[in-house]
Order: sequence, then C-alpha cells, then structure tokens
Amino acid sequence: MRRRLLVLTVTLVGLLLVALTVPLLTTHAEDRTQDLFVNRLGHVTRFAVLAEDAIEGGDARALDSDLERYAEVYGGSVLVANANRRVVARTGDIALGDVEVAEVVDDALAGRTSMPPPTAWPWSRAPVVIGSPVGRDAQVLGCVVMVAPTGSVERGITRWLLVLVLGGLAVLLLTVFGLVAPFVGWVMRPVHDLDAAARRLAGGDLRSRAHRTGPPELRELAESFNTMADNVETSQRQQRELVADAAHQLGNPLTSLRLRVEGLRGGGSDGDRVPRPDVQVDAVAEEAERLSAIVESLLDLSQVGAHAATPVAVDVARQARHRCDMWEPVFESLLLHAPGEARAWASEGLVDLVLDALLDNAAKFAPGAPVEVSVVPVGGQGSHGEVQLRVRDHGPGLRPDDVPKVGDRFFRGRDHQNVAGTGLGLAIVRARVDDVGGRVEVGLDPGGGLAVTVGLRGCGATLRAGTGGSSGPPPDAGGPAR
Repeated sequence: MRRRLLVLTVTLVGLLLVALTVPLLTTHAEDRTQDLFVNRLGHVTRFAVLAEDAIEGGDARALDSDLERYAEVYGGSVLVANANRRVVARTGDIALGDVEVAEVVDDALAGRTSMPPPTAWPWSRAPVVIGSPVGRDAQVLGCVVMVAPTGSVERGITRWLLVLVLGGLAVLLLTVFGLVAPFVGWVMRPVHDLDAAARRLAGGDLRSRAHRTGPPELRELAESFNTMADNVETSQRQQRELVADAAHQLGNPLTSLRLRVEGLRGGGSDGDRVPRPDVQVDAVAEEAERLSAIVESLLDLSQVGAHAATPVAVDVARQARHRCDMWEPVFESLLLHAPGEARAWASEGLVDLVLDALLDNAAKFAPGAPVEVSVVPVGGQGSHGEVQLRVRDHGPGLRPDDVPKVGDRFFRGRDHQNVAGTGLGLAIVRARVDDVGGRVEVGLDPGGGLAVTVGLRGCGATLRAGTGGSSGPPPDAGGPAR
C-alpha cells in the first residue's frame, strides 16, 4: 500500500509540474519566435527601401554588397525581385520556385506584408520566410523576401526546456523525499504496526498491542484494536481461571471421597461403619480415581496457552532412550529405533510428556502386544529438517472411522469404552506440540495397530551417529530400550 500511495502521489505531482511547465515553455517559444520575426521584418523593410532605386535604376551592385554583408553577419538568404518576378539581387540559395517563397512573393506583390509565422520548436526545423512589398506611393515596384534560420531560437528554446525539466525533476524529488515520503510514512506506519500487532495476537501473544500514532482515524482504529485485544485476553484468562477453579474445587471433594472410600474398604468394628459389599467399594474407589485423573487432566489443559511456549534445542533421541528405559518393565516387548543424536525445537519436558501419554495408551489399549518407538530425522539438516517421534503398537488398533477423532477431548474408541482413562491424553499432547510449532499425525499401521507420529522442527545437526556416551543403538537399528 505504501508503494501504491507513493506512485499515486508522485504521478499527481508530476502531472501538476507538467501542467505548469508546458504553458511556460509555450510562452517562451512564442516570445522568441515573435522577437525573431519582428527583428527580421525590420531588416526586410530596410532592404525594401534600398531596393527602390535598384529596381528603378537597374543598378543593383550596391544592393548586392549590402545583402552579402548582411548574410555574413546575420545569416539567412535574401531575394529582391521586380514586379515582373525577375530577380534583381540575391544572396544565399533562395529561389522563386520554392513553395514557401512563392507564396510570400505573391502576398508581397499584392501589397501585403507577411504575417507572424508559427511558433518555432526544436523538432520542427522550419525556417521563417518574411516578405515585404517594394513600392513608391501606391505603386508596387517589386518585393523583398528573406529566409531567416531559426537555429538560435531553437537552441534557446531547447536550453529553456532543459532548465524546466531539470527544475521540475528537482522539485519532484524534493517534494517526494521532503514531503510525500514522510507523509506516507506517517500514514502507513500505524497500519504496519497494527498489522504486526494483529499477527502477534493471532500467533497467541495476547499481550500484543498497537501504538496509537498517525492520523486521528488510525489512532481510533488502534484504540479499537487494543480494546478488542484486552477483551480477548480477559476472556481467555477467565476461561482458564474457570477451568482451574473448577478443577481445584472438584479436587477437594474427590480427595475426601477417595479417603472415605478407602476407609470403608479398611478395617474397624461393625459399629464404626455401615457394611458395604467390597465390590461396590472397589467400584466407587475406581470412579473416584477416574474423576481425580480427569480433574488433573483438565487442570493441565487449562494451562495450555496461558504462557508463551519458548522452544529450546533438545536431543529427542537421548530423551526417548531415557523414557523408554523407564517404561520397559511395563511391556513384554518395547523396541527403540534412534540415532545417536537428533536435535529439535521443543519445550522442556515435551518429549517425556509425549512418550508418557503414547506409551500409556499402548499399554492400556494393546496389552501384551509389541511396541516400537522410533526417532527419525527427515528433510535434511538445519532448521528446514524435522525430527519425527513415532510410537507404533501391534494391537487391535481402531476402527477406520474413529481415527480422525483421535486427539479430540474425551474421545474414546467404540471398542475401548470400558478401558480406564480420561480421553484427554492425546488432546494434551496435541496442544503442547502445537505450542512449539510441531504436528501430530494418527493413523493405522499397515501391519496392524495404531501409529502416532509427532513431528518437531529440526535444529542444527539433527543426525549424529555414534555420539560419545550414548547407550542407544546405531541409527535405524532395532533393539530393547535399555
């Protein structure tokens, strides 16, 4: 928009300068042409007086001498003819047969003096032809015709044109850089600032605000944007506080309920408690534990987006080895494929959170089945690469129409409704990965089971096999997670 405003303003200023320059140049050219005509007409009139004696007496030697000296001083060609169109005296290459000369001779022999010529321009290159009758009293004896070159006039007009063009360019540059550019910058700076603030707000920075500068209309727009941002931030904060307060308020009675249920399950005299079947007590305790897990998951979700995530460079391969070592006793077969080092941008603890959630799901929904964890750098090295953390189980998997819903809050597959869990694990993983600019993909593995891939932006040298001190296997090598 800044470029368009500058182009429009420069065009308008240029048109204004042209509108001023053209009349000035035209007036100057007309004045110079008129001066040339008046000056040469005076000379032609003087030669007409001198030609009277030459035409009547038949001796034109004195007149020829005057014409030669005149041509040497002023330039041009002069011709003197009698009433019978016979040349009496001449200097230069003028001839009666020339079209323009013949017209002027006709007017002069008819007793008419030449009219002012059209304006001389540098690109016209046409000389000025001036004629005057020679006569005594009312009798026309002949005529004097002069062809005057316009070179000096054209050079003067050319110099004036250059002066006007250079002056116009100087004025245009001074106007653009001294007035137009600062004005356009003053108008556009608040627009760019508002655009940057809107982009930051859309990116999750709820503290982003626009500066109130520029024209009054833009200041009002910035104020409206800031008010909107305040309302959005307040709404987000209230929602998080509501979830956090609800989780906190639910946590206390759930803890008390769990303690009471544990007390019912424990010992004591028959008079101290109301008898309850052990199976009912176990069911109540299980539900209390489930409610407590949901409350903790809701509390975790309420913190997503509360603070801007600051990605740091982490070694995904090293953290995956460490986490798989912790989970290995839970599985009959847990294999890890990882290079010596694979660095990516992630928040602190993100890799642990992802693996805990995915391995917990694999343990619950695919009990006894082999589980594979792989860390694969793809797409080259540096910031343009990616590190993929993939967890695949060889269990029953999900129904195909349930796969797109995986990661939604509280979603449970239709074949796993009775499996313990809150349905929030993958939702938390997806939210945390999105915070650092990563991605989560869920699909059915062709060999059976569910495969979840988490892609993180690579940083630095994302693959370095054989890193010293690593207990992991070489790249793409499968083996127990220990």
